[in-house]
Amino acid sequence: MDAIYAAGVLGLLVLVIWAATRQNEVFVVAIRQRRVTVVRGKVPGAFLGDLREAAREMPAAQEATVRAVKRDGAARLVFSSSIDERTAQRLRNAFAVPATRL
Repeated sequence: MDAIYAAGVLGLLVLVIWAATRQNEVFVVAIRQRRVTVVRGKVPGAFLGDLREAAREMPAAQEATVRAVKRDGAARLVFSSSIDERTAQRLRNAFAVPATRL
């Protein structure tokens, strides 16, 4: 009985942590065989074009994931380890929204 109770508490804890991290996600994009697929959320159109361009330059067999998460009031990109630092920086630059003055 104690093992069932412990498993239930652990399962509930995992569910709460999973739900909390999902709330911070703005979007998730998967890259498979040079195809870009929006898994969740709404991706800005211009950034989606930049992702497609970066995907065309990746090896065909490479798979990757790009996520935007809210941290400290701003969205930040998180990349899977299969994306090299040069491509990651290029996508960070494309994702940054410049401040505009009226």
